[in-house]
Amino acid sequence: MNFRGRSEALIPFLQDPKITDILINGPGKFFIEKEGELTRLESPFPDPSSLVDLIERLLVPIGKRVDATQPYIDGRMEDGSRFHIILPPIAADGPYISIRKFRSPNDTQGFSEMGPRVLTEWLEKQIIEKKNLLICGGTGVGKTTLLSRLLSHVPESERIALIEETREIQTLHPHTVFLETRTATPDGVGEVTLRTLIRNALRMRPDRVVLGECRGEEAFDLIQAMNTGHRGSLCTLHANGARDALRRLEGLLLLTGVAIPISVVREWVGSTLDHVVYLNRENGRRQISEVMSVHGLEGEVYRIRPRFTRGQVIDFT
Repeated sequence: MNFRGRSEALIPFLQDPKITDILINGPGKFFIEKEGELTRLESPFPDPSSLVDLIERLLVPIGKRVDATQPYIDGRMEDGSRFHIILPPIAADGPYISIRKFRSPNDTQGFSEMGPRVLTEWLEKQIIEKKNLLICGGTGVGKTTLLSRLLSHVPESERIALIEETREIQTLHPHTVFLETRTATPDGVGEVTLRTLIRNALRMRPDRVVLGECRGEEAFDLIQAMNTGHRGSLCTLHANGARDALRRLEGLLLLTGVAIPISVVREWVGSTLDHVVYLNRENGRRQISEVMSVHGLEGEVYRIRPRFTRGQVIDFT
């Protein structure tokens, strides 16, 4: 880590493998998440100047800046950890710094604890069989961990286009191209969006398209990609359940501004997605709590088939 001066105080927390998140809520307010439990500690950054020094150490290596014209920024540290910075006055008593620690794709512990072995093995089989998966849940429930692990089961003969706003997903797959968005300059030029990256990725001969997180108009391009020969693609989405994920995906598809009837949107979703996996956290433990298969439409309603719910295997045939 390229930390010097007061910013060196962060190093022990970055090196502790049991810590997953580091949260700095302004001067003197310091929290960590360790083994699923959020704890407040004495802050190694007691004053604004110490946080300014830390922000500089985070941004200089990646050539980005944060200031009054752009008071928030996402970035990636040298070890793969992801950080987010937001400045006052948007951050009322900030600056706020949130760091999500890097987890190696070799670290299978988080994945193996997410559900029964029969479930994780079934999900791995779906990847090999080129099923389209939507992985959903709230913040910090393990969506990226699950997605990273599943990518390791994609055959090495296939090419993956992995698209993210800030690179976070880790994979050992030997034929992966990583595409990352870019924000506009202070002059308002140079922006590269997720939609742009998906469209470019389709010209790069991918076998599978993987979107780190779907949260806007890019849903339209992703569904079209999944529905036009790129089977076995994956995506994550924020949602409160498997059914809720389908409704939220419908809403995102309608954000394009194109007058698309909801019946057509549902036909696209029903014919494209094969399985929806929902994760949550209980008592600090990340886990798969629901798996649902989608088999098109029955009238105007999705024909769904529960596979797993709340720790109970329903049907993996």
